[in-house]
Amino acid sequence: MRSYRPLIIIPLSVVLIILMVITSFTTPKKQIVGAWVSQENPTNKIEFLQNGIAKSYSETAESKPLYYTITTECNHHESNASLCVKIIDDEANLFKCYELKDVEAKDDNVLVLVDADTNEEHFYTKVY
Repeated sequence: MRSYRPLIIIPLSVVLIILMVITSFTTPKKQIVGAWVSQENPTNKIEFLQNGIAKSYSETAESKPLYYTITTECNHHESNASLCVKIIDDEANLFKCYELKDVEAKDDNVLVLVDADTNEEHFYTKVY
């Protein structure tokens, strides 16, 4: 009788490897989840939710829904050194890309987003 173990073990191993790769990209997403206040203008706030939705607040007004993804490519330029945050509005009219930069690896309460188009750094402090 023929053994079917290799037919089961090989596909399961491939699935496990794929899941490990996917979960390695979810860690940075968990690090940015929360509400962040701009250090340049404290009335501006951005909130990253776990489900890939971002909310931007200016003064007291909330923007329309935004969607974000964590990726290694920003505006057609692959970033090997760090990850990027792509932000898209619900109608796909607005498309912004920011390099995710660590000021201090030990300080989880500071978020630095570098605009991929202008290289301008935006500093945020975590509020929750």
